[in-house]
Amino acid sequence: MISRKQQGFSLVELMVAMLLGLIVTAAVIEVFINTKQMYRVQDARSRLQENARYAMYYISEAVRKTGYLGCATRASAIPVTNTLNNNANYLWNYATSVQGVNASGSNVWSPAIDPSITSPLSGSDVLTLRGMDDSVIQVTAHPGGSPPGSAAILVNAGNGLKQFDIVMVTDCLAAAVFQITSANPNTSGSLTHNTGGGVPGNWTDDLGKDYANGEIIKLATTSFYIRNNGDGKPSLYQRVNNNGAQELIQNVEQMQVLYGVDTGADGAADQYVMANNVTNWADVISVRVSLLLRTDEDNLTVDGPQTYNYNGATITASDNRLRTVVSKTITLRNRVP
Repeated sequence: MISRKQQGFSLVELMVAMLLGLIVTAAVIEVFINTKQMYRVQDARSRLQENARYAMYYISEAVRKTGYLGCATRASAIPVTNTLNNNANYLWNYATSVQGVNASGSNVWSPAIDPSITSPLSGSDVLTLRGMDDSVIQVTAHPGGSPPGSAAILVNAGNGLKQFDIVMVTDCLAAAVFQITSANPNTSGSLTHNTGGGVPGNWTDDLGKDYANGEIIKLATTSFYIRNNGDGKPSLYQRVNNNGAQELIQNVEQMQVLYGVDTGADGAADQYVMANNVTNWADVISVRVSLLLRTDEDNLTVDGPQTYNYNGATITASDNRLRTVVSKTITLRNRVP
């Protein structure tokens, strides 16, 4: 048999082959783009959910511990001497264990926002918690002094305390709040509380009594609020005492807080109100926190900006980021029977 010579492909055949190749290539590119977009969306959603869980967990743990002062937790039952200067100041008012500020307008808060809350983002509330900041430290000796309680309180070395820490000493019969003035209490184990040093400083060194066999509790005022970080992204911040504000979670756009008020003295919240409607902070037994978070990446929604419900309103986003809303009601364990 004589084989025919190869004649090659016609122009039409080449064009058909090229068209088929382009169709296959376009299909592969489309699959790749869709897969990549799906991965971006799923990855961004996972990060969003992780941030939401962590933010709510962090706040919840802080709320649950609010007001714990060792055996002086029910402080209304024992006398408390607060030797701090300006002890009614927002940062040092440890008699009020939970307190808040409601965002009532554009850059307007009610009650008036304290200057310690630096650069707050308009439209978001502020939640402030006060109580124990570390583990209980046992008092080993307290010579008393003249006037009573003016001598240094002695504890074991390696206690983790620093000069100008604010602490409470209590023996379950009475308590006193003071600022440590010792240069190195962690090494010496000696907690002096003289006047004339630190912020806010002590107005007296007289604690009123000998606290031998008592316990030392380090105190802290912690505020949670929303502000922009250095990159201009809204973030959840916390500020402890008069230290600088610390960023906790990026891309938290808003925080709204309601307070469960027990008007019947039965350990149950009878109503949830905004901070400006709380008449007595001692009646607050729970806190309802709502956070609005967004993804860091934009261009994730394919059908236009996302519409979501937050704080009783339906809102259409101004970009193509994903957003989620998380809410939780947290009981102040140290205020319920």
